[in-house]
Amino acid sequence: MVQPKKVAIIGAGPSGLVTAKTLLHSFPEGTFIPSVFEKNHRIGGLWPVGVHHGEQPQINPWIRTNLSRFTVAFSDLAWESVMGDEELSMFPQARQVGSYLEKYANLYIPKGVLRLGKEVVRTIRETDGLRARWTVQWTSRSIDGNGMVCEGSEIESEQFDYLVVTSGYFAKAHFPDIPGLASVADKVVHSSEVQTTDGVRRLLQRTGSSGGKLVVIGGSMSGVEAASTVALHLSTMDFQPPVVQSGRNYEVHHICSRPFWTVPTYLPYKGFQDPTDTQNTQFLPLDLVFYDLARRPPGPVEYNLTPLSTQQIRKSNTYFHSLLGEEYAKIGSFGIYSNENEDPQPPWIAIGDDYAEHVRSGFIKVTMGRVSSIDSPSTLTVTLPNGEQQTISDITAIITATGYTPFSSLSFLPSSILTTLEYSTKDPFLPLILDGKGTSHAEIPDLGFVGFYRGPYWGAMEMQARSLASTWAKDPSFTGPYFTNEELLQRSNERDFLRSIRSNKPGLHRNQFPMGDYIGLMESLARELNIPRAPISTDNPNSNPSPVIPSRYIPSPFLTQDPEDRLSTLVERQSTSTIKTLQNTIIPGPNNYNLGMGNTIFRALHGSWKYTRTTTTASSSSSSFPSPRSNNPQPQATGHATFHPRRTSSLGYEKEYVYEEIPHGFQSGTRSIYRLVEGTWSKKNGQILIWNVDIDPYHAGAFSHGVIVGLAREEEAVGRYVVRAVAGGIPVNREQECDPRYEYVFYLDGVSIVEWVCTLRERVGGGGELVTRTVYVR
Repeated sequence: MVQPKKVAIIGAGPSGLVTAKTLLHSFPEGTFIPSVFEKNHRIGGLWPVGVHHGEQPQINPWIRTNLSRFTVAFSDLAWESVMGDEELSMFPQARQVGSYLEKYANLYIPKGVLRLGKEVVRTIRETDGLRARWTVQWTSRSIDGNGMVCEGSEIESEQFDYLVVTSGYFAKAHFPDIPGLASVADKVVHSSEVQTTDGVRRLLQRTGSSGGKLVVIGGSMSGVEAASTVALHLSTMDFQPPVVQSGRNYEVHHICSRPFWTVPTYLPYKGFQDPTDTQNTQFLPLDLVFYDLARRPPGPVEYNLTPLSTQQIRKSNTYFHSLLGEEYAKIGSFGIYSNENEDPQPPWIAIGDDYAEHVRSGFIKVTMGRVSSIDSPSTLTVTLPNGEQQTISDITAIITATGYTPFSSLSFLPSSILTTLEYSTKDPFLPLILDGKGTSHAEIPDLGFVGFYRGPYWGAMEMQARSLASTWAKDPSFTGPYFTNEELLQRSNERDFLRSIRSNKPGLHRNQFPMGDYIGLMESLARELNIPRAPISTDNPNSNPSPVIPSRYIPSPFLTQDPEDRLSTLVERQSTSTIKTLQNTIIPGPNNYNLGMGNTIFRALHGSWKYTRTTTTASSSSSSFPSPRSNNPQPQATGHATFHPRRTSSLGYEKEYVYEEIPHGFQSGTRSIYRLVEGTWSKKNGQILIWNVDIDPYHAGAFSHGVIVGLAREEEAVGRYVVRAVAGGIPVNREQECDPRYEYVFYLDGVSIVEWVCTLRERVGGGGELVTRTVYVR
């Protein structure tokens, strides 16, 4: 009988849980005996599952993921099995991700596998001849009667055959080494402290200021998120009572050292529809667009771990420019085309729906450069890309959006092991030189890593866990050989390339994510593990290959002694459910409710518009959706309209605007409240709901109507996407149609609305209609 292999897994976040599940259920029973050590008394890592006082802070429970639920998932648990339809969103909230992980653990991981409240403080690797063993040492943390965490002092230990580090890449907040920063520590917070508008309010209260500049240092994801959150709070200050002071007394200055694009969560894409329908365009979650296999050349997809050439960088910029549109490129790209004659840097990508429009509205001011010094409590110096220096003064607070470091996640490894792994505390992007697509090092084959890289997408974690487990399962003697000579050479070459990236050699451009080729990771690992990719449509398995998602990669079940093989049935059912939902999402149809289009329209309304309003009398049989260019009566009213974003003032809504319309020549005007709805219940009333504002200028009064948004159509006559929408909701009278009746036409350049029309039809005597048409332009 083969001796079971004991495996210590450090960390009970997503990567630790999927590693334990893989070891337990992807091989015959008794192959592995995993134990998951987690210092907190909860699973989930960064994702909120429930936390005790004194445990490590986690991300805001209400913040949404920046990738869709198809990517933030494992292959064998469908989101539909976790959340009811009423709550299910395309981009889950962090608290919902926590619930997902709880369900996953309850479904697949026995309680005895999880050792919660056990903080690993040291590991020791000892070799006995050819065999290596790991001794894991830990202390126990307890919870007292008041719910406080008590640190233990007694060290316990146990021996294991293998060790897997799954303790996370985002272990500790990183503060940049800027001269003078420590001297203004009372003004400095990490971006993790301003994840909500409440966090921003606490920051402003702490500074005691009535205005000034709020400086965000750092690009990429966290910089855009922090700047957007601060800008939302400042906008809310003017449009949510009690109005104590104006948010316009503050300015958000975002300082970024690298060029970047900020990308909204939904993007236009035509590749998944019926090829005979060339006009309809879906707006889909960005990961389904970016991870489409059709974007790769024909043939087997290889993992691309090569430096980016100047040609590739410019090709990437051209792609984003064409995808997002000329209008959006003006406000959503930064430092991209500063000097085309120079060797360009790879642009970073940040995900944010509101950032670009905050830039357009002036709430966020962007400076490309690097903070070189903090000169006084209220002044800093920025070195610009051309070498010139710029001073920013009147600083109220500094927010460091410089990410996290993984170093504390490695503190328990022996120094000799870290030396072999070429550990560097000077490189938070690439602290270790690993091979096997980030899973291991050929010289220490009994040590594994899962999810230890920037951007640990869940499908890649799952594949890494399968790869490690597959390697170890083939070694009955615990002594190897683990790899063939060809594999050893490949792994050596992989490490050589990572060293060249770390060295910053001229001409080698470091990417934002060193292992960012998600499609390549998934496809190459699946090929190595002989895991077939499931088609999206079983009716036409040779159709467009479509997006890469974890549920398309299910290993063949191993032979068990269970005649019903309940586990395989469960996994297949979960995977099939997700693929069916994906098919309904990416392929337009009468029953496919286009949440992405409603979100896109709502996002793109943000900001100020000039309007022209005309009123005419027309026959009630006039066609719907008239073009603003078709009859052109004399304008009766002109003015400015602004959609001011604010924190939602009522539960159950995703986003909210105060719409303020001021006629030309007036100081004030009328207001309405616009709210964005997500979830299936929005099918009845629409994705965008509108209330009139009556006596109270800050609160919604009578409900006006909901807007049901259709698909985008690419119309050559106007050279843009055209989106049509109608009013939904409960009719004012008991007749079949609403009266008054609203119709909308939106003209999009890429992801930006450049013009839109609202037509209001009201019945008048004699069977006619009073038609009020308002045309809005930027």
